Amino acid sequence: MRFQAWPGLSAGVAAGLAVLVTANLLGVAQDFLGLPSATAEEACPASMRSHVEEGKPDSEGRVKPFGEDYFGSAGEELLREMNAENIEEYLKYLTSQGHMAGTKQDLEQAEHLRKLWLEQGLDQVFLQPYHVQLSHPDLAKPNKVYLMNEKGEAKFTSAIFEEPLDGVAYDDSIPPAFLAFAPAGTVVTDELVFVNYGRYEDFVAVEGMGIKVAGRVVIAKFGSIFRGDKSFERPRGSTLQAFILYTDPSDYHPESESGGLAYPHSLWLPGSGIQRGSIVVHDGDPTTPNYPALEGVYRLPEDKTDSPKIPAHTLSYNDARKLLVNMGGPEVREEWKGRLNITYRMGPELARKGWTLKLEVNNKKHIVPTYNVIGLIRGSEEPDRYVILGNHRDAWTFGSCDPSSATAVQMELTRSLGQLVKQGWRPRRSIVFGSWGAGEFGFFGPWEWVEEYLKVFEMRAVAHLNVDLAIIYTYNIQISATPLLHKIIKEATKKAPAPDKSLGYETLWDHWTSRHRAASPELLDWKLGSISEHAPFYQGIGVPTSYMVWEINFSEVDWSDYPLYHTTFEDFDAMKNILDPEFRYHLSMGHLWGLMAIGLADARILPMDPEDETIMLKKMIADLKNEFGQTLKQKGISLTPVDTTIDHFNDVARDFNRRLATYTNVSPLLARQLNDQLLMLEKCYIDAAGSPLRPHM
Repeated sequence: MRFQAWPGLSAGVAAGLAVLVTANLLGVAQDFLGLPSATAEEACPASMRSHVEEGKPDSEGRVKPFGEDYFGSAGEELLREMNAENIEEYLKYLTSQGHMAGTKQDLEQAEHLRKLWLEQGLDQVFLQPYHVQLSHPDLAKPNKVYLMNEKGEAKFTSAIFEEPLDGVAYDDSIPPAFLAFAPAGTVVTDELVFVNYGRYEDFVAVEGMGIKVAGRVVIAKFGSIFRGDKSFERPRGSTLQAFILYTDPSDYHPESESGGLAYPHSLWLPGSGIQRGSIVVHDGDPTTPNYPALEGVYRLPEDKTDSPKIPAHTLSYNDARKLLVNMGGPEVREEWKGRLNITYRMGPELARKGWTLKLEVNNKKHIVPTYNVIGLIRGSEEPDRYVILGNHRDAWTFGSCDPSSATAVQMELTRSLGQLVKQGWRPRRSIVFGSWGAGEFGFFGPWEWVEEYLKVFEMRAVAHLNVDLAIIYTYNIQISATPLLHKIIKEATKKAPAPDKSLGYETLWDHWTSRHRAASPELLDWKLGSISEHAPFYQGIGVPTSYMVWEINFSEVDWSDYPLYHTTFEDFDAMKNILDPEFRYHLSMGHLWGLMAIGLADARILPMDPEDETIMLKKMIADLKNEFGQTLKQKGISLTPVDTTIDHFNDVARDFNRRLATYTNVSPLLARQLNDQLLMLEKCYIDAAGSPLRPHM
């Protein structure tokens, strides 16, 4: 999650604001659940009522979702149709080359997907271009770090690529080492400061040791927080000269000291692995905040954007060792030490007099097109209500996990649903597939799309089901979702078969609920954060949203990033030989994703339970009391009005469900009214003014 503190805001004031905002928004939210007093027959004349009896087969012999059957015949057909071997072939294609946003390979894959979706039977498919500012390395002048001796001779030069496992040099689809949006610049210095993970508390600790960071180059480990926050998470007045990040084996190969082998023998990162990524903290195109990056629009001047202002670069741990062993100063704290088998020192001086560090960053910013691929299965009764299935397509290198494991699943899902359409099935509401462009740079594709069609999606988007990457590991599935989606998620996991029944589980529900979960002891986590492409739908316009990924066993390990993350070692072989050789877990993700889409798109009444909102609200207020209760008491702030509002909201939600249960054979018109009340509910939590320091959220 990307989070920026509110400078100067006390805990008491922050808690008070939270109380006022929560009470106000809940008051609005409960108004949406007021049901009409009329019966179904009174609310809709006979000529407008449905003439198809619920639960009966249609002319094709299919049964729509009805009662406790949330998926109808289409759910069974989908489970039979999806095929793991197809997903493997799709992933093999996607990882055959790098496909960074703004490159020819990115456009090639977008065009391939457009043609494929049309062949698969989607009703409409098109490319949606946006002209965004991207940051790319200069291939003629790649970024480097040097150690220079007293004569100005380079005694060490950082690598620009990983060492290829097969000895064959990478082609032009793989970018050299860089951090996107790090500005160009050259820094020469005889000072370097170690700042652990580069968190705010780390900078405070360094300053507490009497070591100033202002005006100096610092080096930090990847992990713990978002890489872009590391150049901002510091005390005021501590403006850095430059930033260097590296992957310490303590996080990316903890078995290195004991002789454990790295990839391809395990998932641990080899010493030459270089993590790429964006360090911009603003989501969406930096030059067109709050409006779409269309050709010809006004753009902010570069000095008015909130892009990073200091040079930054990324190193492998092999190369970082060369810098760290040449640092002087006191030893670092015990808990800050990594696993490079060296003496970690704080700096700021270098160990050898007359030696200097030189950092050259030659990144280029330019306005280039990136492409969303949008596919549509048109709904039969409510074609202007959209269930959106999103995944970003671009990768820093081959991207076998991020994002292509999910892209491959999405491709098989479109094929399978396309087959159902060819055989006569059509959902009540439209299903929209979004393959987003430039997701890695800051969720550019979905943000620009939402900004362009803001009023449409504010009123018509039913849900956004986001799968950024399908596979990190295969221990258990992690699902985060806003409360209105909790019901359909639980029902879909009970319907979907377990990915590997030899483990003793029959359904995905059995697997999911029997193993340790990231959100334990809670089954579902409602705190999605802004870590992925769901951000514009979730924080931007309040669309019910989910985020799903197969993960590690968090009771045994706790990765900030998976070891091969954003390196060239994140290739097809990593997935095929180690992570998911038979693509069972990819298929399981497809089953869940597809069943949720069918349940939300095909049921007459949306399978959403407003009482699940109450569960979340009560947990939120309990957390607020636990964290700030004493401070609130000292400030004379009472939470009683919020408790009362939540209780009243719960009464209204229960009444909504009670009266909904009395309706039979609901007409399309009444269904529309009830469904719109449900899908507008979570939009009540959104404040158009945004959050302090993040007006776009």
